[in-house]
This record gives sequence, structure tokens and C-alpha cells, in this order.
Amino acid sequence: MTSTNDIGLATERVQCSTTTDLNDLVCSTICENILWKPVACQQCETHFCSMCIRQWLNKNSNQCPMRCDKFIERSCSKFIAKRLAQLQIICIYQPNGCNEVIPYEALEKHETMCGYQLIKCTGCLSEILKKDFSEHQLQCPLTVTTCADCKIVYKQNDVFKHHSDAICLREQLRHLRQESQYEIQQLKEQIRQEQKAPVPSHIITDLTKLRVRCAYAPNGCRVISFYYDLEQHEKTCEFEMIPCKLCQLPLSRRPPIVEHTRRACFEYMLNKNPAGIQQQFMILFNAVDEAKADNHRLQSTINDIKTQLNKLNSICLKNSKTNSK
Repeated sequence: MTSTNDIGLATERVQCSTTTDLNDLVCSTICENILWKPVACQQCETHFCSMCIRQWLNKNSNQCPMRCDKFIERSCSKFIAKRLAQLQIICIYQPNGCNEVIPYEALEKHETMCGYQLIKCTGCLSEILKKDFSEHQLQCPLTVTTCADCKIVYKQNDVFKHHSDAICLREQLRHLRQESQYEIQQLKEQIRQEQKAPVPSHIITDLTKLRVRCAYAPNGCRVISFYYDLEQHEKTCEFEMIPCKLCQLPLSRRPPIVEHTRRACFEYMLNKNPAGIQQQFMILFNAVDEAKADNHRLQSTINDIKTQLNKLNSICLKNSKTNSK
């Protein structure tokens, strides 16, 4: 059967009572099927399928099939439209298993969505019912799939070879790096452009008058400096807290400067992280034990060398006395 989207409906698809006369509802002289999306000739009022009359006029210089002087299209008459609306039509996909009988006006919507229309699989090229197509795609080994996350295109039977979880994550990471690099380049270019642009004079004037509180105000600094003097002040501000390199205890630069002894440093670390400081002490104790063992070995070596030197000295003295006699 031909699709209802193209030409008229075959009469054998119509289910209606025996009193219904279909002769008035056919596409005259062209397809001679039941009218589909009909239009009429304004002069002779003959009705045609819209697709049929369009194809006819393309070949016959705008002449009506009923030999009118000129075909002037008008909409379908209400009488014909009402009679068509009373028709019950068998779905075009009945040969595939659809048993639906649909009102004329709802036919196109049904057949567009009908689960019994055939769809060709792009992988195995088999024709599958629309209602079964999603399941087929999941099982067809030749179906080509694009991963929504990493955009890799692969076949179902190659999923473990070309699209494992590790490959997917690695590809996503590669895309993210590319995007990040692009964004970084864009930001760098934007910064360069902004740096090239001169600062408006009114902003410079306003900044000159602006007074800003020191960043170390929470530590006690009460200085409110002019905007352009602020950086120099904060470099030497005595309220800056400098962390100890060993224990990270913030130390004030403000006189009188309290000496931060090594004992105080270790006490602070012990209070802050007892387990950590104990671990460090164990490392130190082990290092001390190793140093003591090394010292003991060195001392033994030195004693051996001294013994050998004494023996050599005695031999030298004996040889000296013998030679003098």
C-alpha cells in the first residue's frame, strides 16, 4: 500500500456501512482513490487530492483535469469534508500487524506514530517494527552508537575494545583539557586586551582620593591609607602575622617581638597535632639510635687503627735499637 502522505486512500481500506456511496469521494480522473487532503477547482467544483492535482498541474500548464479554462484552487467543500470525516480507515501498516481502524481525520497522526511501521537499522540494515526498534538497537551488534559523555562512535560488538569505562573517562578528560586550554587562551587574550586599554582619567582621579583600610586591620592595624600608598604600607605593617616555617604559628612583627624558641615551636605542634608530633619524635629517636650505632662503629674502627699504629711503633723502635748496636 502507498503511504497516505502521498496520494489518495485505496477504497479497500475503508470500513463503512453499505449505504455509504464512495463514488463522490474519489479523486476524479487522476488517482481515483479516496480523496486525501482534498482541494477543489473553483470553476467545476471537482475535488482532487492535493498531491495529485499538484503533480497534474506541473505537467499540464495549470489546466484543470476536467478541461476548465484555468484551474483556480479553492478549499474542500464542507459537504465533502463532512462525509470524509465519517469514514473509518484501516491502518496502512495492517500487513505488518496493526489492527487499528482509525477515523479519517485522525489517520495521519496515527500512521506517523504507528508502532508497526518499518524502520531500517543503520547497523545490520534489517527492517524492524518501530515498536521493537529501541530494543533491537540495544542488541544489534552492528549498531553504531555515539557516547553522550565522551562522543566516541563505536559498534555494539566493539564496546569492550573501543569504549570501556577507562577509555570513556580518558576521552572525557582529553575533551576537558582541550576546553580548559581554549578557555585559558580566551581569558589570557581578554586580559591582554584589557591591559592594553588605557584606564580612564576619571577612574585614576577617583582612586587618588580613595582611602582604604589596611588588610591587617583584623590583627589590630588602624591605618586607613590612600589607595596608591596602601601597598607600601602593607609591606612594612607591623601587624602582619608571619607563620613559622616549622609549626605555622602566626608570629607578629609588632614590637616587642616575642622570641619563638624551638621549645615553644614543638609545644605548639604538640598541642595542635599530638599524633603528628609523636610520630616526628619517633623519627627523631630512630635517627638518634642510628647515629649512636654509627658512632660506635666509628669508635671501634678508630681503636683498631690505634692498636695497629702502636704495634708499628713498637716494631720501629726495636729496629732502631738493633741498628744502633
